[in-house]
Amino acid sequence: MILRRAHRGLSADPAELLSITERSRYLSGLRLGLAGVITFIVLESGSEAAVAVSTATAAFLALSFLAAGIVRGGGRAAVPVLQGSLLVDGLYLATVIAQTGGAAEAIQLMPYVHVVGVTLLCSYRTGLKLALWHTLLLLLVIESGRSGVLHGRMAAGIGANVEDAATLTIAGLWVFALGTALFSAASERQLRRQKHDLSRLSAMVARVDTDPEAADIPDVLLEELCSTFGFERGVVLASPHDDLDLLAWAGIESPTDVDVGIDRSVSRAWEERASQLLRVIDPDTDPRLASLLPEAKNVLVVPLLRGRRQGLGAVVVERGTGHPTMRRWVIAMVEQFAEHAALALHNAWLTEERESQLRTIQGLEQQLRAHNEELEAKVAERTEELRHVIRDLEEIDEQRQRLLEHVVRAAEEERTRIAHDIHDDPVQKMVALKMRLELLRKQHPDLSDVDESLEVMGLTIKSMRTLLFDLSPPTLEEEGLGSALTYLLENSNSSFEWSIDDDEMDEEPSVRTSLILYRIAQEAFANARKHAKAKHVRLILDRRDGGTLMQIVDDGVGFKPQDAVVAAPGHLGLAAIRERAEMAGGWTKLWSLLGQGTTLDVWLPDEEADPSRIAIEDLGGMVAEVVPLPDRSGVPSIETAVHSHARWSGEG
Repeated sequence: MILRRAHRGLSADPAELLSITERSRYLSGLRLGLAGVITFIVLESGSEAAVAVSTATAAFLALSFLAAGIVRGGGRAAVPVLQGSLLVDGLYLATVIAQTGGAAEAIQLMPYVHVVGVTLLCSYRTGLKLALWHTLLLLLVIESGRSGVLHGRMAAGIGANVEDAATLTIAGLWVFALGTALFSAASERQLRRQKHDLSRLSAMVARVDTDPEAADIPDVLLEELCSTFGFERGVVLASPHDDLDLLAWAGIESPTDVDVGIDRSVSRAWEERASQLLRVIDPDTDPRLASLLPEAKNVLVVPLLRGRRQGLGAVVVERGTGHPTMRRWVIAMVEQFAEHAALALHNAWLTEERESQLRTIQGLEQQLRAHNEELEAKVAERTEELRHVIRDLEEIDEQRQRLLEHVVRAAEEERTRIAHDIHDDPVQKMVALKMRLELLRKQHPDLSDVDESLEVMGLTIKSMRTLLFDLSPPTLEEEGLGSALTYLLENSNSSFEWSIDDDEMDEEPSVRTSLILYRIAQEAFANARKHAKAKHVRLILDRRDGGTLMQIVDDGVGFKPQDAVVAAPGHLGLAAIRERAEMAGGWTKLWSLLGQGTTLDVWLPDEEADPSRIAIEDLGGMVAEVVPLPDRSGVPSIETAVHSHARWSGEG
């Protein structure tokens, strides 16, 4: 079977509180409520206009449902149709008042309810326009009744006090409209501001995830804080060591000499794990901050914490004299910005340290290979001495293979343990919290924030379940390798199109072999996404030579053959793929040219088809084995094939 999917992102306007479709749905509910109340009042009162009102109500509902269908279909006609439906609402209410003569007070209040509802659901501008429309219609109805155009109860109800009654009705309508508009405008402005701040936080997290360099994260943080909240000046002080370094600054000249030490305000922020708001900076207690931000007013010191325990640094920003106060929402959002930046900064430092260690290990490995070549050149002259050295090297390589298998097995066991822990505790608690929110929504349907919280909780639960599958895919054993890889690609938000072909797989490999192939494919997909810039990736599974062959082909940028000999920084996944395959007694082959894409072949034998491997340990149902050395040096050979193709040869 071949599965294809194109992944595309969707964007939304951060300032838009409700979409046109959502507004239309809520307005439909409001219209149903108005029509139901009016029908009930007319029927209960036994009015002679019951038949006329019922006919008008039926026509009104038909037009409302037609307009709702057009709006749901989208297109350019959605907004005009929605606006036109509001005008139809006014005509319907005016018709009902004209037919009944406004005898029932509840019917006279229907325009009030309509204006208030539309103001809250759409906007205060729309509510005021609708109030003007209702005013014009009421005046038209009253004038028509006075002039004798209308007949029935409205004509009979026009008397000497009609001007006073009309004035009172219209005045009450505008009092309700203006009061609701003021409340809606204030709430709408606050909500739009909060939504904008949250969108900027999301944008900052996306920027940090896209370019997770430790030197860039403080600049991104300070830039987002100043542009989002209007801070005039600011600095970021942080370091993975004891003393703090100045990593970023804004609104000040480039500092040349920064004092050593940690100021009292920063220490207090670490100890209390809370932001510190300073009217002015005291040079005696905070000399570093005073030298960086001289004569600063209304300063906010936000701690950068790792896991809310260890202090990594602080963000210090100045609001200036023009803003003597600072809202709690702004402080809370700045703390959220700082918390995400602290996590990203700590991870970037760990990554740099890990890459440094990996480069050191890689250099040692290259030195070991050079030493092995020197020993082979002297084998004829110092046979006995070299035999002992080779024996020692073989023992070291055997230990390395055992250690590698132990590391891989421990990593898989840790993934499974973490997945179980997440499933048994956080996921269950999130599901319970979602159920409580749903119960809260049923008990208090007027709380508008519950729906948004439920949506966020649903997305969080979905992300956690995707993480569980990534850590320990259950479909690998239940449905096979092809299904597991399909699920991985469907839930990985990959930037490329993909296809999986496993038609030639007449039987599934063992769970251990499937798991190794799954991890190799996972690493290859990550390389295609991060480095290859591929538009399409194809994976083929086949049974061949008593084992399983997996081929992964992409149309990315490719690389030079010599780059496969020594792994470049950022491409260490290729070495990990080779090590995993050789650990299981298999081999890997890699072909690539600049601009011609990359092809990776991985073959692993069936466990029962390779009796040369010796089981040495069985922990939790996972068998660790030792595979024979690929060649005399204990290190898999790497060749450069003809036609500038790079090929790995390590067939066990």
